[in-house]
Amino acid sequence: MSPMVMLGRLLLAALCSGLIGYERETAQKSAGLRTHTLVGVGAAVFTVASITGFDGPDESRVAAQIVTGVGFLGAGAIFRDGQIVSGLTTAAGLWVVASLGMAAGSGAYWLAGIGTAVTLGTLYGLQAVDAAILRRKAKVRRQLQVHVSDVTKLEGLLKFIHRLDPNAEQLDFKRVGKGEGVMVVSCDRDDVMRMSEMLASHRAVKKVNELSPLLWPQNKGDSTGR
Repeated sequence: MSPMVMLGRLLLAALCSGLIGYERETAQKSAGLRTHTLVGVGAAVFTVASITGFDGPDESRVAAQIVTGVGFLGAGAIFRDGQIVSGLTTAAGLWVVASLGMAAGSGAYWLAGIGTAVTLGTLYGLQAVDAAILRRKAKVRRQLQVHVSDVTKLEGLLKFIHRLDPNAEQLDFKRVGKGEGVMVVSCDRDDVMRMSEMLASHRAVKKVNELSPLLWPQNKGDSTGR
């Protein structure tokens, strides 16, 4: 394999994985443009090295180890805090860019290009689907912003919320200080006042306010179950 062919394959891997990383970067995720690009290029380098440096079944053995290694890397991007799980989409993105890097490194240029297009279509296209679902829910649901004073009591607070409204959903969560956080939950539009008063009385809650639909979390790509 000539140096120019190697360079072309690595540049294609960088382009494909960089496009995925750009979407994650604009979504303000922990693993962004540089991380995704490095994973894609690294997978391509391993693939090219296995083709040029080994003969026979050793080529596929290196590719199999890439899959395993990226699986462990993706697991590091997943965070769990009680019942709240985040980073699933980012971890899946790292897994995908590794496969794109392997495709580019092996010379399957069309596969790398089509895989990138399908992945971007999934990431951007499903945002529109999520927005449509949110608009549909808005007809019967509202969102409350709950300021949590002690995140160690978060699991008990979630159980309390589900006792008040079995259909309530935890839509977003972020830490805002030492031991504190802000959670967004859904509730029935006819039950906003009761839910607000009951939640405000909980010992782990500082205050509760209803969110305007304009402030509803739009990017749920890394929330629970995604």
